[in-house]
Amino acid sequence: MKALTSIVVGLDFSECSRAALIHAARFASWSHATVHPVHVVDAQINDMDEEAPVTAAELELHASAVEHAERQWDAFAAGVPGAGEFRLDVYVTHRLAGIRHQVDRYEANLLVLGAHGESKPHVGIGTLISSCIRDVPTDVLIARNGYCGPYRTVVVGIDFSATCQRALETAALVAHGERARLYAVHIEPQRVETYARLRSELGPDLESFVKATTNQYPELEVHCEVFLHAGHRSGVLDFAALVNADLIAVGTRGRTNLRDVVLGSTAEKVVRGRVCAVWAVNPPL
Repeated sequence: MKALTSIVVGLDFSECSRAALIHAARFASWSHATVHPVHVVDAQINDMDEEAPVTAAELELHASAVEHAERQWDAFAAGVPGAGEFRLDVYVTHRLAGIRHQVDRYEANLLVLGAHGESKPHVGIGTLISSCIRDVPTDVLIARNGYCGPYRTVVVGIDFSATCQRALETAALVAHGERARLYAVHIEPQRVETYARLRSELGPDLESFVKATTNQYPELEVHCEVFLHAGHRSGVLDFAALVNADLIAVGTRGRTNLRDVVLGSTAEKVVRGRVCAVWAVNPPL
């Protein structure tokens, strides 16, 4: 990622989506990106299909939903520094379709979503967020509820794949913008032969791979770590907990199963628990 230029934030006016908006606004302050909040009223009406027949009742429902959302937005934005400059878009359609439309419309290179919304039971990572990670053509940041401050410790999982290279570029950019420390971690099985390779191969290879990207940020605090663990997915999570990370950046496709960190129950555990936010990085085009 060369730069953040356009950020879409999905809002349902919950506290978790407030955290998402706060992070997006802060990113915009140091990246000069534009921020585009969107609220999607999940319904069978599709206001994006101009050829679909719309009844008078549906039009009335649509207008009422938009008016209600705009009233909520005024109060919601008042509590977020800088949000008064943003314009809320409201759609009455399927949630994934509305978010995808917003991302395409503004050519966003980041979508920010709260880990869970206002409905109970809290549904999101297993449905909407997972769908966005799989189907929306941009990176997705899953913001954790209860944490709205700058990210001070960023962890990126390294498996030497092309997607991992993008994750590293993203993590370095964010760590630089947030003035955070960056940990680049490679997970290796805890076997006898691994210890013999640590000094001669793994450590130097990791440092060389990371420095090729981070050298453009000479003031950035960077740590390269080979972490011995039974599994790639649990290894990244355990390492993040060990260094008290605020954010994990991982590629959604790679040589290992790091993709599982950002999908399903594992991501839910990360962002709802005591660990951190997750930045899901798409493969390079």
